[in-house]
Amino acid sequence: MIIALCGHPTAGKTAVQNILHRRFGFEPMDDGWPMRDFAIRHLGATVQDVTTQQGKATRITLPGGRTMLWREFLGEFGNAIEALLGPHAIPEMAIRRTEPGRDYSFGSVRRDQGLPYKRAGGVVVGIEAPWAKPSPHEFDRFDAKLVDVWIRNDVRSLVVLEQRVAAAVRPLLDRT
Repeated sequence: MIIALCGHPTAGKTAVQNILHRRFGFEPMDDGWPMRDFAIRHLGATVQDVTTQQGKATRITLPGGRTMLWREFLGEFGNAIEALLGPHAIPEMAIRRTEPGRDYSFGSVRRDQGLPYKRAGGVVVGIEAPWAKPSPHEFDRFDAKLVDVWIRNDVRSLVVLEQRVAAAVRPLLDRT
C-alpha cells in the first residue's frame, strides 16, 4: 500500500510519516530525494540543510552567484526536472524505487502529484495544522481535491497526533 502525504510546510507530514513507520510499518520514502541528493553532492548542502525547516530556511549562494534559500533551490530544481521530464516525473521516479509487497509513505506530494500515487493504488492523506500557512512558493502547493483522508494536527502533542493517524489509517488498511 502507498500513502502519499500532502500539507503546507510545517503541518506535520514528517511526524505523520514517522508514526506510519513506527506504528504500521510503512517504509518512509523521500520523493524529493533527487533534488536533495543533488544539493548535497554538488552544492555542498548538508542533510539538515535539505531536510529540516531550519536548514531549508538558510540562504545560500549558488555557483554563478545567485542567492536563494535552500527551500527555493529544491523547489525550483524540482520544477526544472519536471519541465524536462513531465509534471509527474518526481513521483513516478519515487514509485519506481518501491518493492512489491511492501507498504510505503511518501512525504511531500505537491500540485496534482497525488495522481500517480493513486494510479499505483495509493491514497492521498492531507495533514492540516492551524500554524501551517500556505507557502508563497508555487512548488509548495498541492491539490486538496485529491485528498482522500484529512488528519487534523491542531495540538502539539505527538500522542494525540498518533491517535488521529491511527484513526485515519485503520479504515484504509481494512480496505486492502
